[in-house]
Amino acid sequence: MADLKLPRFNKFICTGRIANELELKFTPKGTPVLRLTLASDRSYKDDSDQWQTVTSWIDCVAWNKTAEVIANTAHKGSAILIEGRLDTRNWTDQNNQNRKSTEVNIEQVHFLEWPPRDGEAPRHDSDVPLPPEEHAPMAKSTNDDVPF
Repeated sequence: MADLKLPRFNKFICTGRIANELELKFTPKGTPVLRLTLASDRSYKDDSDQWQTVTSWIDCVAWNKTAEVIANTAHKGSAILIEGRLDTRNWTDQNNQNRKSTEVNIEQVHFLEWPPRDGEAPRHDSDVPLPPEEHAPMAKSTNDDVPF
């Protein structure tokens, strides 16, 4: 049997609203960490052709500058788009039971709405860039780059 060359790719992208109050915490070494739950809705038609909505509750964690930016900019109910990777943690609880959880480790966040300042129109993600260490510049593409 031939060896398979699988790419190492773990990317999660999702939009939703923050479902909990945000509390920025710090590890014993002083690293900022923020845990949040993202409520992401999906609509579908059921067997009787009626629209139904299902909400997924997604556990997320952000670290360092990303955690600080989210904590200082967003709040419960804020609409965001997150990009990150799925991580699984295993531990033993206080009752000596093996536990497991999967969460999104947020690598980038895009704020989908901004509260207006006094006398200003609402701002959107494209109006305010994240700090340079939070995102990589995207290359500009033209129709010449499209292979068809």
